[in-house]
Amino acid sequence: MTAINTRAAHAAAVARLTSLNRAADMAQEQIATGKRLTAPADDPISFTRAAVLRRADTAATATQRGIDAASRRLNATDTALAGISEIVQRARELALQGSNGTLSASDRGVLATEVSELLAAATGLADTRGSDGERLFGGAAGAGPAYAADADGVLQWQGAGRAPAVVIDGANVASGIEGPDAFGLTTTTVAGVPPVTTVTSRDLFATLSALVSALAEPDDGRRNTAMTTALSEIDGHITRLGTARATAGARLGRLDSETERIARSSLANQTDLTKLESLDLTEGIARLQRLLTVVRAAQASFVQTSNLSLWDQLR
Repeated sequence: MTAINTRAAHAAAVARLTSLNRAADMAQEQIATGKRLTAPADDPISFTRAAVLRRADTAATATQRGIDAASRRLNATDTALAGISEIVQRARELALQGSNGTLSASDRGVLATEVSELLAAATGLADTRGSDGERLFGGAAGAGPAYAADADGVLQWQGAGRAPAVVIDGANVASGIEGPDAFGLTTTTVAGVPPVTTVTSRDLFATLSALVSALAEPDDGRRNTAMTTALSEIDGHITRLGTARATAGARLGRLDSETERIARSSLANQTDLTKLESLDLTEGIARLQRLLTVVRAAQASFVQTSNLSLWDQLR
């Protein structure tokens, strides 16, 4: 019975020394890495919480990448819209000049040439690509041209659907403005019974093209009517472009607010992670010293106990 008790005590002492040495090794590793959590067993609750925080940060990072891409696209859109707005303002000035009945046909021809150049510049801006290579005003079909001339030489929107969107708090924030929303859409409506009334709504490019034709019109009556219509349409396009820019600005503001929220949340997560995982070096060193003191005492006790047990067996 004495031998059995001695072996049991010896095994318990060995197990205790092993456990203490393992704890001391872990404390040394924590000091070396500066991390309090190196494995789930260190602190299961804290380890799980840290994993949740990391997943939240990973999701936030993915959302931020989408926000950054959408912000770049919207900023480029606003720049293009600003350029087109300046073009339309200049076209309005030329239309007012062209409405002056004292101008000669040659003078109006000079104005028409400048409007044609403005039309070409506006067409180019309407087909602007974003940093991702997609057309800014093409909606969901941004890979192809946003605008192209049809068989009759009339410029038509070639896009489709809505611009890509980023999801924020369950809501879609569009990353662009579709061409028809910015520049209008050419439509023809026929209503009533004879005499039939035909109403035509022209997009920006059709309006500028019509202004070129109006300036070249030799008949004073038809020219005055066409110039009046063009000026009215240009005013409408100026309003539409202003609305488009305001919409882009509002979306950018929403994305900026979300960026700030994500930054604050990320900072809070990192602070919590630091508290959960990082080791207080002073506390860690003190704990290691305590463990080493206990290990030395346990080793001394183990040696003494082993010697006594051996002496008892020899007796």
